[in-house]
Amino acid sequence: MSFHRTAALFCRRLKGPITLAYECRIKSDRLRLDKEQLSLAAALDTLHSSLVSERIHIPDAYLEDAANHFAHFAYKVPSSFSLISFAGVARAVANINSLIAVGNAPQKGVYIHGSVGVGKSLLMDLFYSVCADGVSIESEGELIAPIKRRRKRCHFHEFMLDVHQRIHAYKLLHPRGNPIPPVAAALAKEARLLCFDEMQITDIADAMIVKQILTIMMDLGVVIVATSNRPPSRLYEGGINRSVFLPFIGTLNERMTIFEMGSTHDYRRDGLTSFDKDELSLPPYLCQSTHSGSSSRRILEQWFAKGQGETRSEVIPVAMGRSVQVSRSNDTCGWFTFAELCHQPLGAADYLAIAGRFNTIIVENIPQLGGNTYNEARRFVILIDALYEFKTSIIIAAEVPRDDLFVGFEATVETHDGDEDIAIESNNPNNKESFLIGEGGSSSSSSTTMIRTENDGAMEWSATGRIGVSLAQLSAVREVSFSFQRAASRLAEMASPRWGRE
Repeated sequence: MSFHRTAALFCRRLKGPITLAYECRIKSDRLRLDKEQLSLAAALDTLHSSLVSERIHIPDAYLEDAANHFAHFAYKVPSSFSLISFAGVARAVANINSLIAVGNAPQKGVYIHGSVGVGKSLLMDLFYSVCADGVSIESEGELIAPIKRRRKRCHFHEFMLDVHQRIHAYKLLHPRGNPIPPVAAALAKEARLLCFDEMQITDIADAMIVKQILTIMMDLGVVIVATSNRPPSRLYEGGINRSVFLPFIGTLNERMTIFEMGSTHDYRRDGLTSFDKDELSLPPYLCQSTHSGSSSRRILEQWFAKGQGETRSEVIPVAMGRSVQVSRSNDTCGWFTFAELCHQPLGAADYLAIAGRFNTIIVENIPQLGGNTYNEARRFVILIDALYEFKTSIIIAAEVPRDDLFVGFEATVETHDGDEDIAIESNNPNNKESFLIGEGGSSSSSSTTMIRTENDGAMEWSATGRIGVSLAQLSAVREVSFSFQRAASRLAEMASPRWGRE
């Protein structure tokens, strides 16, 4: 072998499998080289190398014993756990500690945050693919084998839905028991490597569940790779009782490598192609008006007719015994109005069920979404996340052009007594607390929600459309405002010719 070829081979082998897989996609014109993405690939290479070389392996039985240990000591569950012998608990903990002592130190996960469309999910999925399937370096005749850990990849909505289902099932059998440790142990047994997309915390219940579940899973040796639009320090920002959640942010910083994607370029929009209504080749975004309503309807009918099977109504089963009604569908396409999907009290479980059922959905009569339609906007964003996760195509007929669909708004807090738990209605003459004020609904500029005392005499307004709104919702309001960017980015990618299920 020539010196130059030997040197080239040596340099190539210095690169990790995620970097090599990334460069392979660039050479095949599937990606464009981005320095931030390349740096993230190198960071994931480091994690992959440590997972391949690790010597520690915790048997499933130890995980169950350890969960009992957490239940008995850390979470003070009822006496149903009191039958655990102290000797048994001590032995379980000693077994795990001895395994860690002779093996490598527990592996750090990776927490990836940055702007929308910069490649966070793409690189995480590439990492997961290499871990699950290995990677072949064809030019050198090498095969980097997959890691041995059991692994799982899911959207954060899907992960939380799974957790809530498990908690519900446990509570049915053990009404007085603490479900968190056994649920964490079950998840740890099923996935020793957990990758989830779009981590976000919007309410106090999820904040407490995530804090406990993920802490126990990491204590049990689970390696987590997560993406988010927010750094750990801004998770559950503005949420009620956030001080209780803050220690978990410290846990994330200690047990995960925090990687910030500094780029702001949205690659999802690069593949955006205009729609030709004479060729039904791409999912359209139709701007409905009094003049174009009939032509828009005709195009939607043509798209629905492309589906297979007879037109019918149906009921889609949803997790935990619920269901969602579809008034018009065929084998591959479901047709909805915006009111049917977003004026109803639907959530992630419903939208995931819909996304899994259809290859394509049609949604018509979508209004402009902003602070004045907060609840509907929040549901629509969750819908887009679910469709994106399942690669379900969406045909949209809206009242405004795509670039004007999401109206930016922000929610900020300013109190004079330090209590950010609740804003009392200002029509109470004895009100000395804070209330929400500001303006909303303008597409030309962001609306601002502040909190001031009644003495300021300002006009009242809230992002939820209610005076005296509980500030327990503030984190969720901010998250929806922030997630508008992600939803707009994903809609742009979903209009590209390459989008959809195989």
